Amino acid sequence: MNLDPLLDTPPPRYAIESDDEEDEYNPLHSSPLEPHLIVDVNVVGDLPKKSKLVLATGEVAKYWARGANLGEQNGGIYVNKIQIGSIFNPVWTTATVVISETLTRLPAWAMHDYARVILNTLNPTKLSLLDMYAVPSYVSEDLVKTSNAPLRYIATSAVGPELTSEAEPFLPPNLIQSVSASFLLLISTKYGPIPGTLILVPSLHIPQAPPKAITPSNYSRLSGEEFEWSRDHIDIMQRLIFLAIGEKELPGWEYDQSYPKEHVLKGSYQFGEGGMYI
Repeated sequence: MNLDPLLDTPPPRYAIESDDEEDEYNPLHSSPLEPHLIVDVNVVGDLPKKSKLVLATGEVAKYWARGANLGEQNGGIYVNKIQIGSIFNPVWTTATVVISETLTRLPAWAMHDYARVILNTLNPTKLSLLDMYAVPSYVSEDLVKTSNAPLRYIATSAVGPELTSEAEPFLPPNLIQSVSASFLLLISTKYGPIPGTLILVPSLHIPQAPPKAITPSNYSRLSGEEFEWSRDHIDIMQRLIFLAIGEKELPGWEYDQSYPKEHVLKGSYQFGEGGMYI
């Protein structure tokens, strides 16, 4: 840029702004300061392989675990050394149970690798997933009352009348944007065909977007007392997620207010930040 030093007034703005394309912001160019996102997933514990797998995610997983009599934790799943999942092998089922994203949440960029490593490591013969869907944002031809919203399901294979009598299909154009979508995709393609069913419980709250980064495990998240599901709702949900893997004889669900102390703070595997408590 060349300016006349004899000018009596400041030059117009366009005269001092660079016309160099390299100086202009281009949203398609990645920032040189943007970190390379590495996903290091580790499954810890002496765990059975080629068995049935039940994986519950988020708030409904936290609430269900309080009354499901899962026993002591015998494994964990870490992403970049931060605990994401807790693994149980209850005496009343032949399935391995994973309680996921109750201590911290997964960013979208980590979900696929998280699901892939779990499937690679445990190599399940059947998969049942538990998650939530937001009733206020669910698109349906029929009016859905928030106070009486149904359980919904997605399945990779045919399901029986026992399930369809208690839950309705989760239909397009609605989308699943949690880690459950990664599991369904992988068992339908790369690892398929593995029979898989996702049971979705209704929530009156629209979930927050996934975080951009993984934050450290926060054990205080286990002590929340506000939940939006009744005991009957959870009983039906529990029956369906195990019916999906061929199990029918289940104990009743009983809410346990001492859950964080009795089921989480009994010991630890030392791995990464803070260890994993059982």
